[in-house]
Amino acid sequence: MHAFRQPFRMFVIGVVGILLMVAALDVMFFHWISTVPEGAPDALSTRGRAQQRGDLIWGAALIGVGVLLVGSALVELFRRNPVVDVRDDGLYAQIGAQQPDVLIPWSQISYVTSTVETDVYDGSVREQLIVAVKNPASIPQEVAGAEWVGSELHIDAHDWTRGVTEIALAAQGARDYAMRPKTPMTQPEPAMMWETVVEIPDAGISHAASPDASVEEEE
Repeated sequence: MHAFRQPFRMFVIGVVGILLMVAALDVMFFHWISTVPEGAPDALSTRGRAQQRGDLIWGAALIGVGVLLVGSALVELFRRNPVVDVRDDGLYAQIGAQQPDVLIPWSQISYVTSTVETDVYDGSVREQLIVAVKNPASIPQEVAGAEWVGSELHIDAHDWTRGVTEIALAAQGARDYAMRPKTPMTQPEPAMMWETVVEIPDAGISHAASPDASVEEEE
């Protein structure tokens, strides 16, 4: 079982990136909304040149951020990697800061549950997937879209395509199944089949072939 990020969120991120790039073009060249440097376009004053340099710096920064947002949105929309996936060997999550792919083996997980927490910054209510890790040192400490609370990893699940409770139940079930003691299976012995062949002699020669009959004739 796996969950993806809501595609609408990626679409909004892409639109914001496009708007930032348009704003950068306005600041750097066209000045549809932004203020024109003093003395532009023919006779820039000293102050106008300083304004133009500042506009170029701000425009370049906006273009960089816009390209990053649009690129990440397109990659997420077309590649569609799951943000979390319940697998046979562990719980996979796209939460790493440097390397996004993180696989936590079931042997390193104590339990999986879910909760609803209030964001301390904007007061919004957010769903959280809680993964209790036995050895947090084996998992990346720098995470994106998640945070460490002691030995518990709280993964933000507010924009998943599946309910966080459904993912938590599936993960806990997979963890319990994987941690069950494995009993060796005994192979059943192959059945022995004996083939019996019965030969019936011909009735016409049965008397002649009898050794007792031969002895009686000689006497």
